[in-house]
Amino acid sequence: MDLYLLRHGQAMFGSPDYDQLSDLGQRQALCLGEELADWNLSDATLVSGSLKRQRQTLEGVCRGGGFTPTERQDPGFNELEIMELIPLYWPAACERLGLSLTPKEASQDMRYFLPLMSEALRVWIADHGQREGESFSQFRHRVLEAIAEHHQGNKPTLAVTSGGVISLVAGEALGAQASHMAELIHQVNNCSITHLRYARGQWQLQAFNINGHLRRQDMLTWR
Repeated sequence: MDLYLLRHGQAMFGSPDYDQLSDLGQRQALCLGEELADWNLSDATLVSGSLKRQRQTLEGVCRGGGFTPTERQDPGFNELEIMELIPLYWPAACERLGLSLTPKEASQDMRYFLPLMSEALRVWIADHGQREGESFSQFRHRVLEAIAEHHQGNKPTLAVTSGGVISLVAGEALGAQASHMAELIHQVNNCSITHLRYARGQWQLQAFNINGHLRRQDMLTWR
């Protein structure tokens, strides 16, 4: 069975309420829907995580692609709690990389923010639940449970989710080490498409981060 993981559109990074689509993010969602309308997926099961930006993206996909709107939500597709993890793991990431920057300072320059964010994720992945908040093993378990129900049936699934979920599932399908997720997460563009197929008892990666529909419209973003 085919599973299409769709990253949400651009959210309001740096604003008091990150969890909503920007104007560009809304246009990206429409563009994604228009692209998927040509993929012969009219009978697909539609689902999103419960986060606002994910639900808004699915609404835009339905409008752009002519899909029947759905209210189906599965929190298993929600993003990892990055805003909770940063205070816990950022200091260790700075120490490992020999830097002394706050998350706000680093966010002004991707040369520092991306390596520090990746390192913070590696520390989290290796932590084995020793600190408060959702552990990596708990995150992995809920994501794999969320996609498990889509093993069977005759319909493909379109699931609007986030970069952390997509990078985890793609890495699992490739048999990569868990820490590889810390790099893959920075490759997933807003409103990109990652395609997996369940065959011979496992998910197999068919395509990762398809984004040509966004490039053609000059709407390619990562955050």
